[in-house]
Amino acid sequence: MIEKVKNILNKKHLLIIGKSEKDRHKFINTLITNVNFDTFRFPSRMKSFDEYFDFIKKEKLYKPWYKAKSYNVNQILDFHWDWVSENKSLIVMEEFEQMEERWRIELMKIYINEIENRKKGEKKIHLIISQENENRLIEKISKVIPTRINERRTKYQIVQQNLETINISE
Repeated sequence: MIEKVKNILNKKHLLIIGKSEKDRHKFINTLITNVNFDTFRFPSRMKSFDEYFDFIKKEKLYKPWYKAKSYNVNQILDFHWDWVSENKSLIVMEEFEQMEERWRIELMKIYINEIENRKKGEKKIHLIISQENENRLIEKISKVIPTRINERRTKYQIVQQNLETINISE
């Protein structure tokens, strides 16, 4: 199963569900050891965007366009979104359902857009999230993602094409 999931990760983001938190963590650990990506593992069970932001500051997951003594929150976030769009690293956020709903959906929208807007062959960010069950996450993301002019797929189809749900219970 790991080999199959590893191949999917090269094309899509992953939502790992099923079994226990410990089992999902173990599955992700095994997967990470079998892929060749720089990996940034966010603290498990993040509850707020502030925790996400603190981690990007601590790990310097942003690339400033100019030198300054310090940067404000909005500048760091702009730099971080650019880092995400220019990076091919692996981001892991476990027990993602703990994150406040508004920010959880917004973060997923950003990560889905990054993979959706890549041209074939361009490097892209890779994302693994885990939670107990799907809990209508795909539906919620599909309500907020933008679509291109003349897009033939539904928003739901776009999310499904870019976020693969892996149920480790099956």
